[in-house]
Amino acid sequence: MTTYKEFELELEETLSRLHDPDYQASAELCAVLDCDFHDGLPALRSAVHRAIEGLKPPPDTPPSALARRVYDLLYNRFVLKLTQEETAYRLDISRRTVNRLQHKAAHTLASTLWECSQAAAQRATDGIAADVQDLEWRSQVQRELDSLWAKTPDALTDVEEALGNMLGVMGPLAAKLGTRVEVKSVQPGLVAAVHPVVLQQVLISAVKRLAPHISDGRIAIYARLEDGNAKITLTGSAVVEEVLSEADLTGGIPISRDMSIEAFIDGSQTFVWIALPAPSKVTVLVVDDNEDMARFYRDCTIGTRYHIVHTAQGSGLPELVETTNPDVIVLDVMLPDIDGWRLLMRLREDIETRSIPVIVCSVIREEDLALSLGAAGYLAKPVRPRQFVQALDRVVPPAAATDSISPANSVKDC
Repeated sequence: MTTYKEFELELEETLSRLHDPDYQASAELCAVLDCDFHDGLPALRSAVHRAIEGLKPPPDTPPSALARRVYDLLYNRFVLKLTQEETAYRLDISRRTVNRLQHKAAHTLASTLWECSQAAAQRATDGIAADVQDLEWRSQVQRELDSLWAKTPDALTDVEEALGNMLGVMGPLAAKLGTRVEVKSVQPGLVAAVHPVVLQQVLISAVKRLAPHISDGRIAIYARLEDGNAKITLTGSAVVEEVLSEADLTGGIPISRDMSIEAFIDGSQTFVWIALPAPSKVTVLVVDDNEDMARFYRDCTIGTRYHIVHTAQGSGLPELVETTNPDVIVLDVMLPDIDGWRLLMRLREDIETRSIPVIVCSVIREEDLALSLGAAGYLAKPVRPRQFVQALDRVVPPAAATDSISPANSVKDC
């Protein structure tokens, strides 16, 4: 059956033999009716009944309307199994009219089923093409992201700065969408090991995806360090009557391989979570007898790539260096058990430690002396958080290509 006319003729025969136990319709007709050929006549009969029910007009349709007359005839003849005489009596029309109307009704049912079948086939074809196109797009996006990563493998992004940039770029579009995007809370100094261009586009795409499904048009954004990674949360009031899947909220967002995105609808609230990789940890060995200073350094580096290890004693430093393998040492020269200046000299002379940069951080204002003894940097106490992270960035730069996006550029004084 390749043409509509062939289908219409077979459907008319099917209607006339719908209750004939020996009748078997073709597989092609069953396909149009959306029933399984192998399930036999009961399945075919149910499919025909569903198709007839699909023609049922609204309750307020006048009895004289053609749509009402077509449905009533099909229902009485092929659902209730009434004869033409019984149908004529029930509908208060002549048998001749029943016969003429039956041909019209069969034609209406056939054309409706055929059009639906053709539309479904076209949608399937379009869907396959769309899937192929989507796969090609995703592959291209991944190649672009991989290329960007290869050129800037050590890229770091200050999350708060990236969110601010996104708001600036999204302003006109958000207004057009009738959406208000507000950054509610960002953990100070939060840094992600992702290129800022990638993060900004991910955020823009996430906002665009979420916006149509927010009832009051307001999207709130939060960002914090969680399980060692930067996590950005976009949330808003859900449209109650909508039934959404995760793909509705996250599909088509161009994330890189080391990022992840998920969505969740919890009653009246919708959430989209974006997890970003944390920078590779840089171990900072702090040599200072003041516990408060150690806590201060830890507070300053929350959310950054720096991990603070503290010791209050200078005498056992060589052994501690061997076990902790620090990337940088922050040294106070006013130590209770050893002269900090001599300790600095030993660190510079020892072949095992001479390659480790040392930052002298002290109330003693002797920057020239510290540098002459081999220190890589000097900070005078009291030191501010921004100064501290900047000093660490100078002696342990992420990469030459990413100096301009160093997290120190946006660390806030606290």
